[in-house]
Amino acid sequence: MKKIHYHSLIAFLSLLIVISCSDGPNSSDTKPETADEVAHAIEKAIHKQDWDQTKWVHWIFPGPREHLWDRERGFAEIKWNNYRAVINLNSKEGRVYENDQLIDGTKKDSLMQKTWSAHINDAFWLNAPANLFDDGTKRSLVEKDGKTYLKVEYMTGGVTPGDHYIWHYDENYLPTAWEMYVSVISTPGVLSMWEKWITLESGAMIATIHRTGDRVMEMKEVKSGNSYQEFGMEEDPFGDL
Repeated sequence: MKKIHYHSLIAFLSLLIVISCSDGPNSSDTKPETADEVAHAIEKAIHKQDWDQTKWVHWIFPGPREHLWDRERGFAEIKWNNYRAVINLNSKEGRVYENDQLIDGTKKDSLMQKTWSAHINDAFWLNAPANLFDDGTKRSLVEKDGKTYLKVEYMTGGVTPGDHYIWHYDENYLPTAWEMYVSVISTPGVLSMWEKWITLESGAMIATIHRTGDRVMEMKEVKSGNSYQEFGMEEDPFGDL
């Protein structure tokens, strides 16, 4: 019978201890239990850290409305019908053109408000799971049909403060749907699916399909970049802001 060397035995037992500890209750894979832990797990699933580093984003929202968002400077360009607007999202100031003609006066004021509201709405649909910890939010867990979901209330901010959403997610905490309790929808709890996830060049993940009953909302031409040149532009679209 072969002898087991003392040092080999100690090394083997040490390895068992390390493996045991890694699978124990202090493991980083411990299942989230609180609302904030679930929200952070969702952020990890969608690569929010990469989203926070995403400088520019382009997408076309159903309607259609075409968006180019300079997230670093807080500027946005929106095109719809015969209009093109550029806006400083912090001050809500900017310029709006109709058939390339600059608009001024009360019509401009109305269109700038529409531009800001459209951006807030469309950007939220683009990546709402990245807004779970926005200022004025409140998170809690709800139990329904034996399953646990994340409820997020938006007490302030946005276009319609007071709205709340109940997030459904898979075993990896990637969102699969949300229930909408919002003032602009008369039926509370409408379920909309979050599907066809893609990974942007920046690493962030975006759901490009939202299915609500028979209605399908698709985000098209979703792309990230580090500068306007990466979107085929020769001049800064926000040069006149």
